[in-house]
Amino acid sequence: MKPVEITSINFQEFGILYNMTSPSKGTGWVNQSSGDGWEDTNTAIPVIDSLASLGYTFGSGVPFTAHEMERHMHTQEALFCQNEPIVFLVAPATNENAPNANEIVPVLLRPGQVAVLHRGVWHSSAHGLTKPAHYYWMALCYKNEPTEWQPISGGPIHVE
Repeated sequence: MKPVEITSINFQEFGILYNMTSPSKGTGWVNQSSGDGWEDTNTAIPVIDSLASLGYTFGSGVPFTAHEMERHMHTQEALFCQNEPIVFLVAPATNENAPNANEIVPVLLRPGQVAVLHRGVWHSSAHGLTKPAHYYWMALCYKNEPTEWQPISGGPIHVE
């Protein structure tokens, strides 16, 4: 599979897209302001709907193969790049116990974009588009929290 620009799909099925560099190309509302030598963009509402921990992950580059995906029923998760574009898989939230390979979409998230995944949406870890890359995420984390990793039904998925 090849990644698609996150702005080229109806991301609302999976979550909210904040486009901090081009607000009209996102689904979440942002505020903009500027002053003497500065410009600012911020989300009009909190990024996720609960308390959150901030995470920092290093992912290998594309190509990659995903054998499993995760979902969180207890929290939303926000993903955003450090400096490099990242690619991750998403699949709709379902009552099934595993993501279905036929419903998976590999999405490309660029610096300045923030993807906030709805509760229950299946997703993979992220990987750098052209090389290994760091990225940030926000989610409610605590000891023994119920994040669920499951093998991909009909998988694995290879992204080029």
